[in-house]
Amino acid sequence: SKIVIIGAGAMGSAFALPCLDNNHDINIVGTHLENEFIDQLKKNNNLHPGLKTKIPQEIKIFKFEKFDELLKSNVDLIVLGISSKGIEWVGEEISKFYNDKIDILLLTKGLTIIDNKFETLAEKLKKILMSKGIKKSKISAVGGPCLANGLANRINSSVVLANENLDIVKHI
Repeated sequence: SKIVIIGAGAMGSAFALPCLDNNHDINIVGTHLENEFIDQLKKNNNLHPGLKTKIPQEIKIFKFEKFDELLKSNVDLIVLGISSKGIEWVGEEISKFYNDKIDILLLTKGLTIIDNKFETLAEKLKKILMSKGIKKSKISAVGGPCLANGLANRINSSVVLANENLDIVKHI
């Protein structure tokens, strides 16, 4: 599968490693805030400073300028490895290219308040996409415990994938 991970931070980069281990085509694209970070990462031979782990060359890492190009290509899974504060931004950006054939996996954890009620970030992302005219989206969320360093170093952990449609999480 072709997987595009948005966010070059610790969790997005760590998630790329088991995906590569399972022979997927892995592409990490940084946010608009990570261009300098990606320059530094490449300058240091892909040694990720947060993970203290080298990201293999088979994992393609791009600056934000390649965001549109990557999302317009045949993507099977979009993985969001961004901070919770970036949900509005990423919703806006992916709404430009998203179709309901693409699964979205949200690594970002947390809650938000919408209409005076607590809601998950997956629910918030779904509402953002709906406001952009996307009636159907396939958003799944990951629940831990799973730490980026453990994932990057292939330490056994367990996660739960959540979605109203179990077929979607089974596919992922």
